[in-house]
Amino acid sequence: MPSLSKNSEFHLHWVGVMLTQIGAYFTLIALPWLTLSVANNNPTTLAVIMACFGIPHSLFILLGGSIADKYSPLLVIKISRFGFALSTLLFALCLYLYEPSLVLLISFALFAGGFSALGFPANQSFIPRIVLPEHILKANVLTMGSSFVIQACAPVLVGFSLLGIKSYLEVNGLFRTNIEHLIVAFFLDAILVTLAACCTLKIRYQDKEQSMTSSSVFRSMLKSFQYSFTHPNLKIILLYLMLISILIHGPLFIMLPYLVKVTLNMDESALSYLLASQGIGTFIGATLVAICKPNMQNLGKYILVLDLLTAIVFIQLGFQSSLLLLCISLVAIGCATGFTVVAGTTWYQLNVPIEKLSGAIALVLFAIHGLIPLSSMLLGTLLDRFEVSQITTLLGVTTALICIIGLASAKIRNMGKVSSAIANQATKSKEVPHNA
Repeated sequence: MPSLSKNSEFHLHWVGVMLTQIGAYFTLIALPWLTLSVANNNPTTLAVIMACFGIPHSLFILLGGSIADKYSPLLVIKISRFGFALSTLLFALCLYLYEPSLVLLISFALFAGGFSALGFPANQSFIPRIVLPEHILKANVLTMGSSFVIQACAPVLVGFSLLGIKSYLEVNGLFRTNIEHLIVAFFLDAILVTLAACCTLKIRYQDKEQSMTSSSVFRSMLKSFQYSFTHPNLKIILLYLMLISILIHGPLFIMLPYLVKVTLNMDESALSYLLASQGIGTFIGATLVAICKPNMQNLGKYILVLDLLTAIVFIQLGFQSSLLLLCISLVAIGCATGFTVVAGTTWYQLNVPIEKLSGAIALVLFAIHGLIPLSSMLLGTLLDRFEVSQITTLLGVTTALICIIGLASAKIRNMGKVSSAIANQATKSKEVPHNA
């Protein structure tokens, strides 16, 4: 296997991930904006559409991990990208030809949510198959670090692009229904993801011989559940991540577009500034991992302390009316997220046997992203009845209490410590040479 700088398979995978990330921001900004426009700024409708995206997203994260373990991560990545590109292209065509409706939005959300999630676990479990174990941290910093740079730059570029497209259409008399610039955004996303899918076709990688037993994908999924929830470390990590997802990450998904459009009464560019600020923070956090090279045995302490700080920042989000202060707050939240994502992913890739890695990562992604639909619908309901400041206070204080209890409990704060027997098992599984 070549070094990282000469590894063409890694380079193609890296470029594909970046193209997918850039494209995703066109939809990430356009979809909630289109939904609020169609639903007359109703937060409950926004929550329903995001849930329609999130529910298949959650299910296909689990399914994608099991399929990748049973067959090939590369195959799953191809299906995910081509499927998402086709769904987005058809949605853009429908918006161009017909009036936007909730039925159309729900249909797109279901298909896009499923296809986008299918390749999530495979993207992360593919790296240990094409790089040497000693290069895994560097590969993660490069792929995730570049993703965080995109997260910092792409929202602003997308926001200005949409404003530029909107102005061009208005000047040329092509702006009739107030959503033409959003239609262009979906077309651009489809094109970029298609290019990313073409990168996977160029990868010449032969996976190690898969176990072609008669066990079904469903049985493989059950084995992943059994492994993760009987593992002394993984079950604690998963349960903790589920709580944090419901209390912090899910609410942010709905709260940011709602704050910009309804509370601050600003346009799409303001949302892009907030997303960019979060991206800048995540890049800083990822860079700190590369510089500090943290001891993975202390992962639990890092996560708990950073989530405690995130909870404190999250509380004051509901009291802000300044876009600048909101941006600063999201830089802080992003910094904590970037550190924990890169460190946590590396911990998994080093401590989970490679033949079980896709399924294990799928459960982690489900714990983080899979419960977002539940918390999104909950937040949409709460926004109809309570002030934003009351909601952020309730969720933030609850999260802070969980983190404090976790730091006080030796079992929880040491969730990153792995026994020598488990560590040796994971190391041996990665000593098998792979063809690249």
